[in-house]
Amino acid sequence: PALREAVFTLPVPGMGAGIVVTAYRPPGAGPFPWILLSHGTAPDAEANRRIGRYRQPALVHEWLRRGWAVVVPVRRGYGASGGERPADSFGSCARPDFARAGEAAALDLRTAIDWARSQTDLDAGRWLLVGQSAGGFASIVTAAQQPPGLAAVLAFAPGRGGNPATRPGAPCAADRLADLFASVAPRISVPVLWFYAENDQYIGPTVQRLWFERFRAAGGQGRLVVVPPFRHRLGHGVVTAPEGIPL
Repeated sequence: PALREAVFTLPVPGMGAGIVVTAYRPPGAGPFPWILLSHGTAPDAEANRRIGRYRQPALVHEWLRRGWAVVVPVRRGYGASGGERPADSFGSCARPDFARAGEAAALDLRTAIDWARSQTDLDAGRWLLVGQSAGGFASIVTAAQQPPGLAAVLAFAPGRGGNPATRPGAPCAADRLADLFASVAPRISVPVLWFYAENDQYIGPTVQRLWFERFRAAGGQGRLVVVPPFRHRLGHGVVTAPEGIPL
């Protein structure tokens, strides 16, 4: 109750499936600025099913105490939204289709965005895309569609293809994902924060710089921030791990 938590199920247009969205609101009547918070993707199917509604109370509290509402969609194929497999899967490392993955994720995010912009107590002209890992990637791709009212993107450890067990720090097909970031950059009219940790075992420093520089060289605006290693053992939870939230 202290977080004014409410749960909704929204149909995804043309997909015959829906997504579960959890909304949190600060005290008062609004209209509140808000963030759309997007979750990552785990290396295995069981972990993706355990996402549930992607509840992050500590992180949500940080936004609520600043007067921002938080809208949290769970993409198709994950956690509470259900489905046989993630709708935004990119396929295999040998033949990845990052563009298709981005489009599928963006469709789910746009469904939640359209709902949030229709709420009278949420400010349709002042909101942010915020995402962790694959959620950061999805946020960047969604920004290229120029949804109305978007002010900025906060991408925490954005990317796809990382697996610390098999390729520590070196996600698969990194050059191909760099190409995608370059292709969407000219269509993104808001600044993008790229925020990583040096000890990220999913996306190491070399790839972090590659993706950001390709984005910037193609006309993207924003800033790369890389923080020193922190105690989270894989360095990837820069916006979800207790040690990462203060950073």
